[in-house]
Amino acid sequence: MNIMRKVFRPSCVLIVVSILAMLFGPSNLSSYSMMIVNVGLIYSIASFGLSIMLGMGGQVSFAGLTFMGVGCYTVGNLCSGRLGLLMDPIPAILCGIVISGITALLIGSILVKLKGTYFSFATIALVQVAWSFYQNYAPLFGGAGGISGISKLAIGPITIDKPDKWFYLLVIVVALVALFVERIRHTKLGRSLAAVRDNDTAALTMGVNTYRVKVIGFVLAGMLAGLSGGLYALNIGFISSDMFNYERSTLVLIITMIGGVNNAFGIILGSLLINVLPEVLRDVEIIAKYLQLIYGLAVILMMIFMPMGIAGMVSDAGKWVARKLRRRQPPAAKEV
Repeated sequence: MNIMRKVFRPSCVLIVVSILAMLFGPSNLSSYSMMIVNVGLIYSIASFGLSIMLGMGGQVSFAGLTFMGVGCYTVGNLCSGRLGLLMDPIPAILCGIVISGITALLIGSILVKLKGTYFSFATIALVQVAWSFYQNYAPLFGGAGGISGISKLAIGPITIDKPDKWFYLLVIVVALVALFVERIRHTKLGRSLAAVRDNDTAALTMGVNTYRVKVIGFVLAGMLAGLSGGLYALNIGFISSDMFNYERSTLVLIITMIGGVNNAFGIILGSLLINVLPEVLRDVEIIAKYLQLIYGLAVILMMIFMPMGIAGMVSDAGKWVARKLRRRQPPAAKEV
């Protein structure tokens, strides 16, 4: 039994699934379909940040897309040379992660003092304020015209300039991020976040510095969103402020809720579903017209019938099947 548990640990399964995806994914998808899948994988990285905030810490945050914008514009500026400084993509991504983390630290140290719905509404306000800057402050963000001319990502002699190459890279990055988040769940920080989520006052009496833990969770979520934004800028090659409005910010929350806030596979699956399904169903006019309404109803129904998302439903179904199989097993024969 212990051997089976080790084999089916999330880390082992993630590695196996990643290898299978790299082996069979590109051969079964067109270039356009792979582009959509790549965007879904990029959004899953930002959703992992929300998994830290919501799944571990119990805080509903809409700010993920704001910090995704920070990383995106940082890489866009550094890799286009529009500010007089041209940097290679990989150092630019690292700068985007650091600047997103610093920005999250400055903002989070104020916002996490709020609790419950007050915190959530404050992050909504943050999205609106950030979008206004992205939309109107042209010297830094390009204004309504956005930023173009972003250089291609290169790793050594390999230039990542095609959807299949991006797919291989993103599968590796997403797997590493998923392993990182799963590792956090089993650390002191993860347990402290869970204690804050379950009962803030009880966690405080047990010696948990709740304010510090919340700030760390907010910063980690911001850094993952910054990584997601940097990869998005290099993948698309163009940045527009419309990518970071409030409507898009709800997308990260919907991905996390539908997939499963505490499950790595659920988040990846939720991101792929939310990004791929609209493209598959784009010819169905009524669905395209009422897509946001459909998303809202889906989240409501999920919270009523499947509060742990698709991954939770699959897990519960697996446990139900296991219980049924155990009941059918004949009792062990007694020794004479």
